[in-house]
Amino acid sequence: MKRLLAFLLAALALSACQSPENRVKSVAETFLHAYYTADYEAAAACCTPEFGERMMRVAEDLESVPEQTAQKIKEALVRTSFEIVSVELDKDAASAFVRYDLSVPDVEKPVPMTLKLQLEGRTALVDSIQ
Repeated sequence: MKRLLAFLLAALALSACQSPENRVKSVAETFLHAYYTADYEAAAACCTPEFGERMMRVAEDLESVPEQTAQKIKEALVRTSFEIVSVELDKDAASAFVRYDLSVPDVEKPVPMTLKLQLEGRTALVDSIQ
């Protein structure tokens, strides 16, 4: 937990010096890495309160499935990768969209995905996955 907090504080400090697009990309990368390694607590730390609650429910749901099934899910997630394709800020700079390609095991073509982030001042928080 202490390492997670130190990592998040370092990421926030670095993001303060970045352009809005780079800040959004940094938050998106941190979220995606945590999400696709089943570190839902770290993923939730990058989210709006409402979406963070959903992340924690996912973690709780994963704990309620049989251990063998949960292990298979985690193994599949480890083999999943992503590549950010674009970062777009809306004209009011109130939200941003990060488009990324998700490479899933046993699927030939990457799956196009989008993160929506809410922007407030220098803060960017993931609000949804589309």
